[in-house]
Amino acid sequence: MKLRKRLISILLVLTLFALCSCGKAEQGENTSAATSAQTTAVSLPSADSDDSTQEYTDGVNFRKYTSVNDEVYAFIKIPGTNIEYPIVQSGIDDNYYLDRDWKRNKSETGSIFTQSANAREFTDPITVVYGHNTYKGDMFSELLKFQDKNFFDKNELFYIFIPGHILVYRVFSAHTYDDRHILNSYDFSAPGVLQSFQQSLLNPDAMEKNVREGVTLNEWSEVVVLSTCAEARSNSNVRYLVNGVLIKDVLTV
Repeated sequence: MKLRKRLISILLVLTLFALCSCGKAEQGENTSAATSAQTTAVSLPSADSDDSTQEYTDGVNFRKYTSVNDEVYAFIKIPGTNIEYPIVQSGIDDNYYLDRDWKRNKSETGSIFTQSANAREFTDPITVVYGHNTYKGDMFSELLKFQDKNFFDKNELFYIFIPGHILVYRVFSAHTYDDRHILNSYDFSAPGVLQSFQQSLLNPDAMEKNVREGVTLNEWSEVVVLSTCAEARSNSNVRYLVNGVLIKDVLTV
């Protein structure tokens, strides 16, 4: 009888220990998730999803960012890469975030940002999103994964979150480019200029390029150009562009 009682006591202790251990593990995971971008648990819309039968949450706690910096207005996620960052736009200096993080702290890796020539709703025919290619492999460094044909073929979509929306883009080309400032170099309101630039993205004049067949653009297309340096910590004038066209605007709850 004493032996039986002792065995029961041991089992109770082990059970309590197991419960406490699980509780600590879950608490640690929740704490980690609270400090992350909170997009990993989101079921993102695919190119072929029927949005009329499914509700999506954007999975981004914008208040977490805007409470620190009200110039955070969007968030980008590129599957297959480590690119999951807030997007900022300065209301004073277009180059402010070249050497500042999204919290406005000085940082050599800078932020993912757009300039004031682009609307924050991503409704322009051409929106350029900038980010450094760093020696640390963060920010837009992993855009260069699209240099690999297999990666390009398998990773067709990227997502930009704005409050109330998930904007779904299909990557249609990725290629090297010169150091022209795209938004300052082209007047997309002038006749023929937009169409000519669109064709240069659909069929890049570059030695290094990947292109997705069957994509067409027109005057209503909304294209996002992701731009970084072709080499980390380099003074080279070569840029690397990953270009996507909006294929779906998903309302979120």
